[in-house]
Amino acid sequence: MGFKSGFVGVLGQANVGKSSFINALMGKKLLIVSEKRQSTRHRIRCVLTLPGAQIIFVDTPGLHQPVDKLSKYLLKQAYAALDGLDVLVYMTEPWGKLHEDDEKAFEHIRDFAKPIVLLINKIDLASKEQLEATKRAYQQTGLFREIVPISCTQGINLGLAANTIAELLPEGPKYFTDETQLDRPVEFVIAEFIREKIYQLTHKEVPYSTSVEVVHMGEREDGLMEIFANIYVARESQKPILIGNGGRMIKEIGRLARQEIEAFLGRHVYLDLQVKVRPGWNENEAEIAQLLGREG
Repeated sequence: MGFKSGFVGVLGQANVGKSSFINALMGKKLLIVSEKRQSTRHRIRCVLTLPGAQIIFVDTPGLHQPVDKLSKYLLKQAYAALDGLDVLVYMTEPWGKLHEDDEKAFEHIRDFAKPIVLLINKIDLASKEQLEATKRAYQQTGLFREIVPISCTQGINLGLAANTIAELLPEGPKYFTDETQLDRPVEFVIAEFIREKIYQLTHKEVPYSTSVEVVHMGEREDGLMEIFANIYVARESQKPILIGNGGRMIKEIGRLARQEIEAFLGRHVYLDLQVKVRPGWNENEAEIAQLLGREG
């Protein structure tokens, strides 16, 4: 049998563990992870090269009920990712039944002509009865070629999941070199790490109203890598929240982001963060496309 390759979309409700699954397979943190919804904003390609196959994972924004133009844009991005896929991975949790939100999503993927694999994540948190009931309920939809129970946090069946997906790919070329893991520039990953810490440390509408742009990255004469980034907020009232009393919040965001960036780059960095206001950007389609385009 020849070499297999293709594009694999990972779709599912928010917080089921799509980014965690891809990070675990890649053996490196490339995608941000947050307990808050809508942390993934982009269709990001991560390249996993195996001895006999190359899987190009397309991570997508989590499925959710849209509440503003930004969330509508993200939902549109998620379903747009179905175009051009060779295999679709749908991820859910061991609910013990067919989740109503998944049932609604299946209306959009029922006509998908390529193989669909169901991954049931977080099985370490469920009973055997819950898992079996979930498998039966989702099998009855008739959508799935294969069903694989996994746990991203415990590393259960991740190799089985990767091999199952690879077997369903068509024969094809290596689209990327063996060394390639991500189809985005370094600046994109850095901006995402900063945004992840905003999600971690701020609450309510603030994380959903922010966008991050790396405006400069370069090596100083002393060998230190310097990075300057802008954090855009949608309202003037959000700026002091991100800065915090005496600048404590922005310093903590910078400190935690710098740890992630240094681990990713393997070197020390100087990180400068500036908070700026772009009034109502998350309700303006042109602003959304512009800012998220810059992030990406």
